Amino acid sequence: MKLRILYLILVGFCVWLALATRRHPDWFPRLVVTYGGDMIWSGMFLIFLRVFCSKIPVWKLTLLNYTLGVLAELSQLNQSGLMVAIRSTSLGRLLFGVGFLWSDLVCYAVGTFLAWCLISAIERSRPALS
Repeated sequence: MKLRILYLILVGFCVWLALATRRHPDWFPRLVVTYGGDMIWSGMFLIFLRVFCSKIPVWKLTLLNYTLGVLAELSQLNQSGLMVAIRSTSLGRLLFGVGFLWSDLVCYAVGTFLAWCLISAIERSRPALS
């Protein structure tokens, strides 16, 4: 239970940090403003998955997380009326983005990898958190 609470706190922090990179670009270096948000969202989603899927090995969730990120990025190639309408909302824009970028696939990989490292470190120290 303590791990889930910690993960939910981390998810909340990631949401705040990712939104801050977009709303307050003057707070961060240009590289973080350009690529940080996508890495943070990807890592945050893996941590979020871990809240609900604690019995699944982390490496499997990591693969699932990256696959979902790639699918979300590929969905940006779909310009149907429904998808354009969804992306015109704030939530739709945050969840699905607005334009396909190859660099986002790299950002998702880096963010997923960093979150996997964080989760692995936390769970190795589990006796101290239980």
